[in-house]
Amino acid sequence: MAFASHMSSSPSGASDGDEIRKTIRRKIAWRVIPILGFAYFMANLERTNLGVASLSMNASLGLTTATYGLAAGLYFVGYFVFEVPSNIAMARYGARKWLTRIAITWGLVAAATAAVQGPVSLYAMRILLGVAEAGLFPGVVFYCTLWFVPRDRAKMIALFAIGSTVSGLAGPPLAGAILSLWPHGMLGMEDWRALFVIEGLPSIVVGLLIWKVLVDSPDKARWLTGTEKAWLAENIDSSAESSNSRNPLRVLADLRVLLLSLSYFAKNAGGYVLIFFMPQIIQSFTVERGAHYSTLTISLLSAIPAVFATITAIMWAASSDRRQERRWHSAIPLVAAGVGIAWAASASNPVVLLIALTVATAGVGSVSGAFFQLPAAFLAGPAAAVGIATINATGNLGGFVGPYLFGILKDTTGSFLVGNLILAALLFLGAAIILLPMFRPTTRGADAAKPTQADPSTADVN
Repeated sequence: MAFASHMSSSPSGASDGDEIRKTIRRKIAWRVIPILGFAYFMANLERTNLGVASLSMNASLGLTTATYGLAAGLYFVGYFVFEVPSNIAMARYGARKWLTRIAITWGLVAAATAAVQGPVSLYAMRILLGVAEAGLFPGVVFYCTLWFVPRDRAKMIALFAIGSTVSGLAGPPLAGAILSLWPHGMLGMEDWRALFVIEGLPSIVVGLLIWKVLVDSPDKARWLTGTEKAWLAENIDSSAESSNSRNPLRVLADLRVLLLSLSYFAKNAGGYVLIFFMPQIIQSFTVERGAHYSTLTISLLSAIPAVFATITAIMWAASSDRRQERRWHSAIPLVAAGVGIAWAASASNPVVLLIALTVATAGVGSVSGAFFQLPAAFLAGPAAAVGIATINATGNLGGFVGPYLFGILKDTTGSFLVGNLILAALLFLGAAIILLPMFRPTTRGADAAKPTQADPSTADVN
C-alpha cells in the first residue's frame, strides 16, 4: 500500500509509525474498552455473587458445602458446551449483535435465579447462566485481534479483563450492602433473592449499550479516518502461522492448544475457588478463633485482595507488552497464586490469611493479558477464534472442577487445608506447562525478535 511505502521510505518512519500506532490505539481503546470492561464486570458479578449470597442462601435452600460447590461450578458446564459454538456465531453474525445477545440473556437468567426453590432448580439456573454468557471472554479477545496490533493486545486485554478484578473489588461489598439493607427481604423476597434481581437486571442495559456503541470491524468505524483505517489494514495481522487458518477446526487437535487449555484449567480452578469460597474461608477462619464478623464485614474483607489484584494486573500486562515477553509473564503469576493458596492453608492469624489470599488473587488476576498472546503467536484468522474459544472453554471447566472438589474436600475433612494444597499443586503444573520448549518465542510469534530501524512496518506489528 502507498501508506506503507511512504512509511518505509521515511528516515523517521519507525518513530512516525509508533506515534500513529499510539494515536490509533488510544482512539480505539477509549471507544471499545470501557463498554467491554463494564460488560465483563457485570458478567462476573452475575456469576460470582453466589459467594456472598451463600452466607444466607445455603441455609435457606438446605445446601451443604459440596452441593453449594456443585452449584457454583455447574455454571461452567453450560459455558463449556456452548463456548466454541458461540464464538463461531459471533464470527458469523458480528460482535455487535452477538455480544448484545449475550449480555441481555445472561441478565435475564441471573435475575430469574431469585426464583429457585432448592438445589435442583439452582443447578439448572447456573447451567443456563453459563449457556447465556458463553463466548463473552474469547469473543472479546478475538475482537481485540481485529482492532489492536499484537504489541498492544496484552495491555488492552488486561484493561478489558480488569472488569473481572473490579467485580471482585466492588462485588462483595455491593452484595453485602444489599443483604444488609434488606436483611428480612424486599417485596416479599429473602435478602439473597433480592440480590440476584438487583444485580441481574442492569445487564440488559449493558446489552443495549453494546448495540449502540460497538461496530464489528475498523473498516465500519466512522470515527476512524481513512488514513487510520489504511494503517490498521496494513498492520493489524500478526505474523502467526497461517496453516491453521484455512481449516479452523484443525486447531482442536493441536497439542499446543490442548496444553494451554490444561494450563488455563489450572488457573481457573484456583481463581474460582477464591471467588466462590473466599467469604466462607474468612468466616470459617474467624469463627475458629472466636470472632463473629457480620456479612458486610466479611464481604468488605473479601474485596481487599481485589484492590491489589487490579493494580498488579495492569502493571504486569504493561510489562509484558513493553518487554514483548509472554511465557514468563504468564507462568510467574501462576506460581505466585500457588504460593498464596498454599500459604493461606497455614495462616496463623487473620492478617496473614488476608495477605496470602491477596497474593493468590493478584496471581490469578495477572495471567490473562499475556497468556492469550501465546495462542495468538501460532493461530490466525478463524483458527484464532476457534482456538481461543477452545482454550477458554476447556480451561473454564476448572471453574467447575475446582469449586466442586474444594467443597467435597471441605465436607470430608472438615477444613480447607487439603483443598488449598491440591489447588496450589495444580497451579504449579499450569506454570510448568507454559514453560515447555514448544512455547518459546520464535521470529514468527508474538514474541518475535525486535525489529531493526530499517523495517518500521515490522516494528509496529511486534
